[in-house]
Amino acid sequence: MAYAERSGEKIVVDTQWNERELVKQVPSARWDPVEKHWTTNLTWAACVQLRGVFRERLTIGPILDEWAWTQRSLVNRLMELRDLIEPDYSFPWDDKRLYPFQEVGREFLVLAREAILADEMGTGKTIQALRALETTDAYPALVVCPNSTKGNWGQEALTWSTGNPYVVTGTATQRTRVLQAAASDKRAILIINYEAARTMSRLAPYGSVRLKRCRACDPRGEEGLTASRCEVHPKQLNAIPFRTVIVDEAHRIKDPQSKQTRAVWALAHSRDVSYRWALTGTPLANHPGDLWSILHCVSPREFPTKTHFVDRYCLQSWNAFGGLDIVGVNPATRDEFFRLLDPRFRRMQKAVVLAQLPPKVRSIRVVDLSPKQAKAYRELENGLGTLTPGGPLFAPNALVQRTRLLQLASATCNVDTHGSDDISEWDVELTDPSSKIDELMDILEELGDRQVVICAMHRKLIELAAARMATKHMSFGMITGTIVEYERQLNLKHFQEGALQYLLFTVAAGGTGLTMTAADTIIFLQRSDSMIDNKQAEDRVHRVGSERHESILIIDIVARDTVEDRQAELLHEKMLRLEEITRDRARLGNSAALDEEENAIMQVRL
Repeated sequence: MAYAERSGEKIVVDTQWNERELVKQVPSARWDPVEKHWTTNLTWAACVQLRGVFRERLTIGPILDEWAWTQRSLVNRLMELRDLIEPDYSFPWDDKRLYPFQEVGREFLVLAREAILADEMGTGKTIQALRALETTDAYPALVVCPNSTKGNWGQEALTWSTGNPYVVTGTATQRTRVLQAAASDKRAILIINYEAARTMSRLAPYGSVRLKRCRACDPRGEEGLTASRCEVHPKQLNAIPFRTVIVDEAHRIKDPQSKQTRAVWALAHSRDVSYRWALTGTPLANHPGDLWSILHCVSPREFPTKTHFVDRYCLQSWNAFGGLDIVGVNPATRDEFFRLLDPRFRRMQKAVVLAQLPPKVRSIRVVDLSPKQAKAYRELENGLGTLTPGGPLFAPNALVQRTRLLQLASATCNVDTHGSDDISEWDVELTDPSSKIDELMDILEELGDRQVVICAMHRKLIELAAARMATKHMSFGMITGTIVEYERQLNLKHFQEGALQYLLFTVAAGGTGLTMTAADTIIFLQRSDSMIDNKQAEDRVHRVGSERHESILIIDIVARDTVEDRQAELLHEKMLRLEEITRDRARLGNSAALDEEENAIMQVRL
C-alpha cells in the first residue's frame, strides 16, 4: 500500500515495487534516486491525482492530511463562487458600479489567485480583473493583450482601478521610456501586446525545444549571439517585479511551442508573481489539449507537463496518417479532470447574467459568382492555377488553394507581379467585379440610417468594400492591420459617438476586445474557420451596452457552391468540443437557447 506524507513543499510517496507504473501517472511525480522514493508537487491537484490513481490503496500521513483539509476548505469556497450569480456579501466589498455577477467574479479571482475567467464575450472580464487588482499586494501588474485592445485597457484602468496605466507603444525609444516609468511606480499597470512581450522577455522552456543561449548565459552558448537575441537572457520586462500577470484573450497562447506563448509563461512564472489570471470567453479552439497551455500559465505546479495531461485527461484516436488526434475528454478520468479544473475556472453566460441583452437574429444572403469570378474559381478548384490579367494565379498546395478559393469567392483576383519574375514578390489583389460587394451595397441601402459594422477575414476585401463606399460618399472608418493604432482608436471612438455610420474591420485587427455597441447590425463578408474568431467578432456588437437595441442582426453574405458552404460542419464540431469543457447546457438547466443558436448557424450554412 502506498503512503503519502508532506515534506516541505513536496509530497513524498513511498510505494511497493509493483506500484511504480501507478505513481508515474501523476503528472508531477519524480523518482528521487538518493532517497529512494517518489515526490510530487505539494498541490491540491497532486492530492486529487494520487487518490484517483491509488484509490483505497493510499494512506495519507497526518501532516499532509491537515494541509489537504485546509485546501479543501478553499476549494469548497471557490466552487461556491464559481456558480454564484448574486454575491452573498461574506466578503467586504460592495461596489454598486458592478453587476452582481461581476462582483462575485472579482472575489473569485482574488481568492483563487491562479484562475481562468471564461465569462462569455461582452460580460466585462476586463472590469472584473481591474477591480480585483484593488487588493493589498496586487501591484505592480502586467497586462498582456492583443494589440487592438491596449488602448481600451488603458482607458478602463483609469476608470476601474486606482493603479496607474502605462501602455507600451510607439518607437523603441518611447517603449523604453514607458518601461522605465512603470518600473519606478509601485502601482503601475503595464499594458503590452503579445508581440512586444515576445521581444521584451526571455522565453520559458518547453519539452525538448532548444533555447538560444549567449555566452554570458552559458559558456557553451552560441558564439556571437547578442543578449537581445538570447532567449534565456533576462530582458526589460523580466526586471520589473510584477505581483500580478493578467493574460487577456488567453486562447492566443494555446500553442506551447510558440515563442509568444513561452514569453508569457516566463513573465507569469516569475518568483515575484502572486496572482495569475487568464481571461478568455473561448478557452479552447479545437480540442481539450489546447487548454493545457493556459492552465500551465496560471498554475504551473498543478499542470507541469502537456504529455501527462494529454495521456491522462484527453481521449485520442488514430488519424488517417497514423498519428493520434485529440477528440475529447477521456471519460475514464473525466470527473478527476473537472475536480482540478473547476476551482480555477469560472464562466458566466450572457443568457443568465445579462438577460437584458437583445436576441441575435441571423440572416443569410446567398450570391452567385460573377461570370469572371466563377470561371477563375472553377479553374483553380479543378487544377493548380488560373490566369488573371496580371499573370497566373497558382495554388501549389491544399492550404494555398483554400485561401485562394476564399478570395475568389469574395471578389475577382488579379496578380500584380511588380515587374518581377520572382513569384515570392507577386501580390494578389482583390478587384471588381465582386458579387459580395454588390450585395453589401444593396443591404446598406435597405438598412437606411442604421449604424452597421462590416467584418471580413482578408484586409484587401475590406479595402475593396471601403473603396466602393467612398465612391458613394458614405461615412465610414476602418480597423485593419495597416492602420496605425491611434487612428483605429479614433475611428472606433467616432463610430461609438455616432460621427461615423459604418465601421469596417478585419477579424485579426478588430475581432477581439473592442466594443462596437453603437451598431445593431453586423455584416460578415467572410467567415473564419475558427469558431473562436467567429464568436469574438459577433460579440463586438452583442455585449454590455447593446441593450439599447431591440435585437442584433447578423447578416452573412455567402457565395453559392463554394468552400464557404462547407464551413458549417467545421464550426459545429468545434462548438461541441467547447461545450464539453464549458458545460454551458448543464449550467443553463436547459439547452433551448444554445440549440437555437446552433440551429441558426447551421441553417445559414456558415
